[in-house]
Amino acid sequence: MDVIRCPKCGQANRVPPLASGKRAICGKCKMPLRGTVTLRDANFIETIARGAFVVDFWAAWCGPCRVIAPVIDALAKERSDVHFGKLNIDENPRTASAFGVQGIPLLIFFRDGVEAGRVVGAVPRAQIETAIDRYLGTVRA
Repeated sequence: MDVIRCPKCGQANRVPPLASGKRAICGKCKMPLRGTVTLRDANFIETIARGAFVVDFWAAWCGPCRVIAPVIDALAKERSDVHFGKLNIDENPRTASAFGVQGIPLLIFFRDGVEAGRVVGAVPRAQIETAIDRYLGTVRA
């Protein structure tokens, strides 16, 4: 289970895996929870298996990764039409290798577990939103 902090009341909430299809709500104030999910080699495939998913491949030592992180976090809180996850490539080399990650930050867009597109680099928010619409064809809620 992952932990997402409620933006309204600050309560830390353990949330079910996204692959379960369940929606998470805050246990204290009942606000729907959105946010990025920490992905690992062990849970990657099952987590991205259902729905629209944007995965940020990053590393702690990467300056551009730190630049794009707040943008990804903001989008994750604002958009309910797509899920967002982060995978640290240094801690999860098997998944990074499986997807041929050679440059970071790297955003890979998945639809029901199948790669639909990629964006490399610390790109502006508008470019990320355009890529979401292009690769995932989602509708903002």
